[in-house]
Amino acid sequence: MPGTRSFALFLLLTGAASCAPPGVTRVSGGETSAEITPLDLGIRLAAFAHDSMMGRQAGTFWGEKAGDYVADQFKRLGVQPAGDSGGYFQVVPGITPGDTTLRRGLARNVIGIISGTDPALRGEYVSITAHNDHIGFSHRVLVDHDSLRAFNAVVRPLGADSRPRPASPEEVTRIRVILDSLRKIHAPRPDSINNGADDDGSGTIALIEIAEAFMKGNVRPKRSILLVSHTAEESGLLGSEYYTDHSTVPIDSIVAEFDVDMIGRGSARDIKGGGPTYLEVVGLRRLSKEFGDWVEAANAKQPTPFVFNTDYDAPGHPDQYYCRADHYSYARYGIPSVSLSRGAHQDYHQVSDEPQYIDYPDYARLTQMVFDAAVSVGNADHRPRLDAPKPTNPHVPCKQ
Repeated sequence: MPGTRSFALFLLLTGAASCAPPGVTRVSGGETSAEITPLDLGIRLAAFAHDSMMGRQAGTFWGEKAGDYVADQFKRLGVQPAGDSGGYFQVVPGITPGDTTLRRGLARNVIGIISGTDPALRGEYVSITAHNDHIGFSHRVLVDHDSLRAFNAVVRPLGADSRPRPASPEEVTRIRVILDSLRKIHAPRPDSINNGADDDGSGTIALIEIAEAFMKGNVRPKRSILLVSHTAEESGLLGSEYYTDHSTVPIDSIVAEFDVDMIGRGSARDIKGGGPTYLEVVGLRRLSKEFGDWVEAANAKQPTPFVFNTDYDAPGHPDQYYCRADHYSYARYGIPSVSLSRGAHQDYHQVSDEPQYIDYPDYARLTQMVFDAAVSVGNADHRPRLDAPKPTNPHVPCKQ
């Protein structure tokens, strides 16, 4: 390859987006079980991150379909609707795609409740959240899947989170070697759809799996479980911000919140220092050390506990993770909240973020840990004690 500019042109294959199948594969009630398993997660994620979802951009027809999918699963499982007007949805106003040629749709949070067993405590809630939107698709440019992955493996190991830069001549040679090996397996695969399998298909499907484990299993905590599938996270946390400003349960009744976002990867192939136990944890002890203790205790009881990486939680960290996840919308109201993620990777915000690259066994382990931690908080004899005064103004700018 003569240079970086030529390689960049090689990546971009102009043309119209390929036709996607007209419908989304539905999961029938008999295909999944009460247990949280890699197979169940894979069945659902294949449907939710399917090309027919066209990248699930908030405020589009396809973003609306994503919300329909979550609500359909909640309904099938018997989760109580907790949105507006007795349904599962809460419309978030003012969310429109920048591209006026796209089919418009409603941007909606999807909300459900699993009632607690204790009459005195079921009016309090442990919230588990994820976001159902992603960044959509391009109808102007096709990208070759394997060329993109080869380039990112060398130059952009964190995908869109890597600083843009040209490849050096030595890197171009390494890219060519990787691409040549991939070409032995695949012909060129033009793509224009950002499937968002990990971001945040993984969190959304974990939410549904956890709901199924509660509804079909024999474990139900004393407090209620509040499941919120946010829209418009990619637009700046707008769905979670709207929900907490207009919560469908009293905001003070939410005792804790777990946000799961990009929990399907995290191996050493994806991130420096990664592996089966790698987990990025942000916000865990910012408001309540006791909440942190409870979550760490639940993790310690797992057959293979995760090792919490709290580096991104450091005050002033330049990546601003504390302010970039939906958990912050809850923390600003004084709710002990934690963001759980297994980290960025070469497919972050790329057309190559597809279900085939998810580490399903580790994904299932983390989903189970969140379930167990939520049960622990839900059964505690008191809500997590705050170590700092409750914020008086939830609308001040976030400070990392």
